[in-house]
Amino acid sequence: MHQGSCLCGSIRYVIDDKLKFIVNCHCRFCRKAHGAPFTTLLFMPFDRLTVTQGQELLASYEIKALDATRCFCYRCGTRLYNYAPSRGMISLVVASLDTDAALRPIAHFNVESKCAWYPIADALPQFSSLPGPAEFEKLRSS
Repeated sequence: MHQGSCLCGSIRYVIDDKLKFIVNCHCRFCRKAHGAPFTTLLFMPFDRLTVTQGQELLASYEIKALDATRCFCYRCGTRLYNYAPSRGMISLVVASLDTDAALRPIAHFNVESKCAWYPIADALPQFSSLPGPAEFEKLRSS
């Protein structure tokens, strides 16, 4: 089990997953939401996340273009995860984890919209957009 929380500690969660499928997302939505050139996300099945405290403080913002809902703390604004019901997956913001698990990304997603001023200087695979189901599953199981 791994634990995480928002900045103010009002919302806490646990994850029953291996924390294996971690990527750097360079899409404009992530960049704007975080004010950073990319966001490091953990993709996992939604049923592996349990909010243990502060469920009533979870706020959401629907992003129709992505068919997803962005969930964050109502008090401090910390973005915690995106939920895509049609995929049954969430993309959890890795920086919200409280446990230090020596996590490493395995790929870069949405590089077609990355910041022009940010060079990707590692050898990780790069995807111009979100990979299709077959590529996604191949990455997830590697």
